[in-house]
Amino acid sequence: MKTLKIVLSMLVLSFLAACGGGGGSTAAQGSISGTVTKGPVTNATVTAYALVNGQMGTQIGTALTDLNGNFSITTGSYTGPVLLQMSGGTYTDEATGTTMSMASGDLMTAVMPTIAAGTAISGVQVTPITSMAQTMAQHLAGGMTDANIATANTAMGNYFTISDILHTQPMNPLITGSGAGASVSAQNYGMSLAAISQLAQTQGMTTSSAMVTALMNDASDGVMDGKANGVVIQMGGMAGGVALPTTAGTSGLSTAMNTFMLSLRNKSGVTTSALMTMLGSATGQMLGSGSPTMVNTMLSGTVFNGPVSKATVKAYAVNNGTMGAQIASVATDGLGNFSLPLGSYTGAVMLQMSGGTYTDEATNTIMTMAASDVMTAVMPTVASGANVTGIWITPVTSMAQMRSTGMSGGMTDTNINAANTALGNYFSMTTSILTTMPINPLVTGSGTASAQNYGISIAAMSQYAKTLGVAISSNLITAMMNDASDGIMNGKMGAYQITMPMSGMMGGMGNMTTTAGTSSLAIAMSVYLSPGTTNVSGLTTTTMGALILKLTNSSGQI
Repeated sequence: MKTLKIVLSMLVLSFLAACGGGGGSTAAQGSISGTVTKGPVTNATVTAYALVNGQMGTQIGTALTDLNGNFSITTGSYTGPVLLQMSGGTYTDEATGTTMSMASGDLMTAVMPTIAAGTAISGVQVTPITSMAQTMAQHLAGGMTDANIATANTAMGNYFTISDILHTQPMNPLITGSGAGASVSAQNYGMSLAAISQLAQTQGMTTSSAMVTALMNDASDGVMDGKANGVVIQMGGMAGGVALPTTAGTSGLSTAMNTFMLSLRNKSGVTTSALMTMLGSATGQMLGSGSPTMVNTMLSGTVFNGPVSKATVKAYAVNNGTMGAQIASVATDGLGNFSLPLGSYTGAVMLQMSGGTYTDEATNTIMTMAASDVMTAVMPTVASGANVTGIWITPVTSMAQMRSTGMSGGMTDTNINAANTALGNYFSMTTSILTTMPINPLVTGSGTASAQNYGISIAAMSQYAKTLGVAISSNLITAMMNDASDGIMNGKMGAYQITMPMSGMMGGMGNMTTTAGTSSLAIAMSVYLSPGTTNVSGLTTTTMGALILKLTNSSGQI
């Protein structure tokens, strides 16, 4: 009997320990689960960010979607509003029935009011419509607060006649009979998403996720009129330089919805004539009287590596010196110009350009930016409501951004200013690399303008890529960015040798030389400025002699 009592006592103690008894407890782990729908999005990355005082904060967690677009993110003990951002993955486009990949720079988002610590929240939807609501909330005075989140989600639901855009699962009109038993909200939701897809096809987009991005920008100021704070929205996913129609979010969607409803792609068995009629007569106004005022921080500029076209420019928040959540994404026009609506965001901003084409200066040929290459720029704190213009994204700003990242503390305002100044000094610029327009040496007589050193330094990189046999000169920009990251141009990133694609090398890769950013760049500059090249600026090795000599004798120290 004594032995039995001892055994029972041990079992009781074990049970109490397992349940957190005996003086210790384990905090409940919260979670957010749901579905990403543009058609189900497979193998996408969904990231949850904290929202602090209406602004994008640190990452809480991340997860991949399954074949049906489902995800589950652990939120731990976090309490507060949440921003969900989804990127990558593939989806079945409703209008065409084809499998498409989310384009670089295109996101879908959702914003949720305060969640309690340890709470398991399920059934959350991330769709083009929640994405439009998120950008609207971001642009309301105070940013993404609980009140503004509720206002934006409600306004977007009212616009598309959906009772709850965060928790209503959209009907999938590609599935036979899916309309049977579906609520009116679910039907309207599914048909609205299909209409967005159909509108993209009508506009000639090769990737319909680009239409989602365009409509997110359109919704950002609370009015669907083809503009963001009065600036015409450029559409990506097509030939570039094409403006979003002013009626895209009103009668354009109505017409697209009708086209889809009457097509063989619609297998739901339902139509949404009332919603179609409402959109057809809509003014585009989504916020009613008494709504919070809009804050429209705008950031505009130009991408230059030679003239650039059809690129995507993304703005990222900077948190604790590192790249955080994406704030906005836009397509450039045919000249590389962009305008980014940042809403109520305040803080340092990192810009990243990808894709598109550019005129390579050394060869005067059109090149496509390599998929793994980007150009960047980083700016110190932008005030909420500011209208910042004349920003340049170039190979030199890209090197400065990487340098600031490599400094202790990362992209703080102090480091951003120091890195931008240091790279300007390295190439003997007396004005800011962020706000100075480089000369274009492919334009006759351009050498009479200011910023000669800026433009010729960029051309020298192009010439050096040609000399090395680098087929796509943007590969050299990536190598230069990596070289600059540790503060010394010596062909290395810290202790690691930098490699890049080169013709004639085994495996197609070669080591970046120790003099790539110094004397070799000076030689390339001299070659480019010699007679018989594409240089028609009027500048020569004589007029640029001081910079050539400086690079020749440089130790590489930035």
